[in-house]
Amino acid sequence: MKTLITLFLCCSVGAAWSQISGSIMGTVKETNLNTIPGAIVSVENSLGQIPYGIQTDIDGRFRINGIEPGTYSVHFKFTGKNELIKTNVQVTPDKITFVDAVLSDEDKMGKVLVIEEQKIPLIDKNGGTLITMTAKEMTHLPSAHGGNIKNIVAGMISDVKTGNRGDELYFRGSRAGSVVYYIDGVKARESVPNVPSSGIASISVYTGGMPATYGDCTGGVVVINTKSYLQEYYNKINNKFEK
Repeated sequence: MKTLITLFLCCSVGAAWSQISGSIMGTVKETNLNTIPGAIVSVENSLGQIPYGIQTDIDGRFRINGIEPGTYSVHFKFTGKNELIKTNVQVTPDKITFVDAVLSDEDKMGKVLVIEEQKIPLIDKNGGTLITMTAKEMTHLPSAHGGNIKNIVAGMISDVKTGNRGDELYFRGSRAGSVVYYIDGVKARESVPNVPSSGIASISVYTGGMPATYGDCTGGVVVINTKSYLQEYYNKINNKFEK
């Protein structure tokens, strides 16, 4: 029994470390646009937990790394200022999500301002070689139904084509077998299992300029993150199914 428990814990830790993470970065300022050093920035997940937090530096900047992909609320606090909460902040694998904040002077009621983040920047600060699609966006993609990862990727990007039999992806004329897949951090090159679209949290596709983390690859890299059982349970009991 002790051996089985030890083996289970080792596997759990390995799975946690294999998860590919993202980052949140930004600047906190006053209404007169002066930066605020020492402001507290905390990240709340959909379960109401705050697993990540940091203080802004002398220039009012912050960066939180190692965040598990998902949707979060970012809280900004500073003495003498109204608290600001930005909801619907989407963190995707290997990508920096930029979230800036402007804190107003605290009023008598100690107001808490809530802003929903939905805007999509015209210029991608991460570069144009990484394309990410979340579970909500995937519901509008016809090729997502059926769980075939290769068909989903081909439907996301015009530069990616499937072979005659639909069993291989070709990135801008790359050779067969040159695409690498990562499912929750586990590498797969050829035998890629089908994943139901309802179980996918996000899919990120590198068409070039990929990080050294993925090694030498002449085609492209596809990173799939699946939904956690805990998140699905939370959505179920609260009737908040992702669409």
